[in-house]
Amino acid sequence: MGLFDFLKKKKSAPEVDPAVLKELFVSARRQNQNFCQRNYVEAEQIFSVFSNSAKTELVKVGDMDATSNRLMLADPCYLGSNMVLPMERATQAGKYPVFASVLTTKMTGRVIAGVKVKLSDTGTVRYELAMPLGIKAWTVDDAMNFPYVDISTGIGCVVDKETELSFAAAYNNYFNIHGKDMILDLLEPMVSENGYAMFTIPGTEVTVPLFRTGLGQGAYNAYWGFDKENKLTELVFPFVYPELFE
Repeated sequence: MGLFDFLKKKKSAPEVDPAVLKELFVSARRQNQNFCQRNYVEAEQIFSVFSNSAKTELVKVGDMDATSNRLMLADPCYLGSNMVLPMERATQAGKYPVFASVLTTKMTGRVIAGVKVKLSDTGTVRYELAMPLGIKAWTVDDAMNFPYVDISTGIGCVVDKETELSFAAAYNNYFNIHGKDMILDLLEPMVSENGYAMFTIPGTEVTVPLFRTGLGQGAYNAYWGFDKENKLTELVFPFVYPELFE
């Protein structure tokens, strides 16, 4: 071993006790769930999720089809039920690029830290909690409002009010034809490698993004991004805040 190799070995970081790492992870995960249910976030906190850094990499998932003007974030198992509501703010129908933030740390391994739907090319300066249809943003602090998206299977998707019905019908038909649950049999394998995938709804030409939701099951808030002229720029769905994990 040469001198350089010896010094490099001496300076290498000591191994972390797995028991200590697990304890730190449990604490960080609890705090992260609180972060994911906040009514207010600073722009810098969202930027830290959706940026290229030592921990995170922003990758394009694909271009989603929005056939109507109300976007929806949901667990596919709830599509077509009263567990899913479109967003209060309307957007334009069209194709929108979707990006995933890939987080890699010792505590989490490789996980999807968040998903972003870009609505325009202008820069975002602030974020606002995305409220379900019929609930105004100014009622954000009303304790009777529950704006979060419930993820039970650990898989989420972005659809619009129109494509939700097609997806829900395909989900039900899959079981009728194959006798199997579409999420376990088809969607889970699609996202198993990268943590995300583009899915064409059977019987249509409509594509929607699928993704693993960070650390799994939970309740997550989504946020609208706005530019300096107060126009919509993006819809973001953060799952893991990088500053909490090493």
